[in-house]
Amino acid sequence: MEPGALADRFVVTDPQLVYLDGNSLGRLPQAAADLGVDLVARQWGDRLIRGWNEGWFDLPERLGDKIAGLIGARPGEVTVADSTTINLHRLATAALTARPGRRVIVTDDLNFPSDHHALGALGAELRIIPSDGIHGPVDDLIEALDDDVALLSLSATAYRSGYTYDLPPLAGAAHGVGALVLWDLSHTAGSIPVDLTGGDADLAVGCSYKYLNGGPGAPAWLYARSELQANLLNPHAGWMGHADVFSFSAEHVPATGIRRFRTGTPPVVSMALIEPGVDLIAEVGMEAIRAASLRLTDRLLRWFDDEMEPRGMGLASPRDPAVRGGHITLTHPEGLAVDLALLEAGVVPDFRPPGGIRFGPSPLYTTLDEVDRAMTVLVEILDSGRWAKHRDDDVVVT
Repeated sequence: MEPGALADRFVVTDPQLVYLDGNSLGRLPQAAADLGVDLVARQWGDRLIRGWNEGWFDLPERLGDKIAGLIGARPGEVTVADSTTINLHRLATAALTARPGRRVIVTDDLNFPSDHHALGALGAELRIIPSDGIHGPVDDLIEALDDDVALLSLSATAYRSGYTYDLPPLAGAAHGVGALVLWDLSHTAGSIPVDLTGGDADLAVGCSYKYLNGGPGAPAWLYARSELQANLLNPHAGWMGHADVFSFSAEHVPATGIRRFRTGTPPVVSMALIEPGVDLIAEVGMEAIRAASLRLTDRLLRWFDDEMEPRGMGLASPRDPAVRGGHITLTHPEGLAVDLALLEAGVVPDFRPPGGIRFGPSPLYTTLDEVDRAMTVLVEILDSGRWAKHRDDDVVVT
C-alpha cells in the first residue's frame, strides 16, 4: 500500500492542510460520518429503546473482537469500555488482587503520565525504572523484577519518543518471577503489528481515537487473556458486568468471559463510531500499514539529517525501525513556538514538553508529498525565525 492510499475514504475539508497528528487524533472516516447520521436519526430517533436488541447491547464485545484481530488477540478477549486510564486502573487492581502478598509494580519513565497517576493511586510500591529518554530500559526492567513484583506495566510504544518494546522477552522475564504483564497499546494499535497471544501478554489497554480513528474522546478498550479471565475480579463492579444483567439482583455475580469487565451502560453513539476506522485497518492489514508507516518515518528522518539537524534541531526518536513506532519527535529549544508557527502555516503536528514536536503521519491518509510539504515549511520557519512571535502565546491543547 502506498502511504495515503485511503485518503479519499476520510473527510478532508481543507486539501491544503497537512495533518501530521494522527498519533493524537485520527481523521474522520467518511463511513463514520455517514454512520453518525444513521445513529442519531434512525437508530436513536426511530428505533429508540428497541435499539438495544438490534445491536447496541452486544456492541462492546462485537467491536472488541474486531480490535482483537488487529492486536493478535483471540475472540472473547477484548471489550470496549470507559477510558484508557480507567481500564488501566481496573486491570492493574485486578492483577494485584490476583497476586496476594505482592505489592510492587514495575514500570518505566516513558509511560504517559496518566498511567503513572493510575498506578500510583493503587497503594502499591511503584518502581519507576529510568531510561535515556528515548529507548526503553529493557535490561534494567528485567533486573528490577523479583518475587515481590505483582505486575510489570509498560506502554508498548512510548508516547514521546515512539520507542517500541519487543513484548515476549519482557513477558517471559515477568512470568519467570510470577508477575503479570499489562501493556498500554494506545500508540501501537492500528500503527504497528502486535501479537498479544504470541507475546504471552496477560493484560492490555488502549485508546481508539489515535490510529484507530474512532473520534475525539472515543471509548477505550481492554484485553484480558482468556485463561486468566475467571481469576480476575473487576474492581468497578456494575450491572453490565453481572452474569444476568436483567435479573436486577442486588448481589453482584460476575459474568463469565470478557463481559465481566463491563461496568455501566455503554455510550452507544460514541462507541459505534469507532467501528468504521477499525474496519478500514482490517481491510488494509497491519503488515501493509506498517510498511507504509516506515516509509513515512524514513522520509521524516531523511529530512532531519539533511535539513533539520544542521539548523539546530534534535532527534528524540529511535532510528532503528525495529524499535521505532509510527511517529517521529524532533526537538528545538523553542519547540512550542515552532509548533505554533507550523500550525499557523497549515501544518498540524503536536508538542510535548520540554521541546518535542511530534510528527505522526497516518499511513492510511498521509502521503509522502505531504511530509515533504510539511518539512519544507519547517525549514522556512527555522530560517526566517518567525517562530519567535509565538514565544508568549497562551494555548491549552498542544
